[in-house]
Amino acid sequence: MKFTVKWEVEFYDHDLKLYCDIDEDEENIKTLADVFVFLDKGLEVPDTFTPEIHVEFHDGDFNIEYVIIYDENGKELYRDSEYKKI
Repeated sequence: MKFTVKWEVEFYDHDLKLYCDIDEDEENIKTLADVFVFLDKGLEVPDTFTPEIHVEFHDGDFNIEYVIIYDENGKELYRDSEYKKI
């Protein structure tokens, strides 16, 4: 399944949130539940996902979270309830 993840990169020292879209293509993923498993497992392993390299560099600590998941046609499959940006 091909899908796109919108990542939120929050830099704590700058009180700043930046966003980037990263495309993924995983053969073993067939459902949205599979996408969640893939993302959650990847977040547990350092350097599996690195959206911070796709946004403007800032010093200090940061956190990454997925906020929207789109299918290969751009249809929104998931949106974090706290993500308000359009």
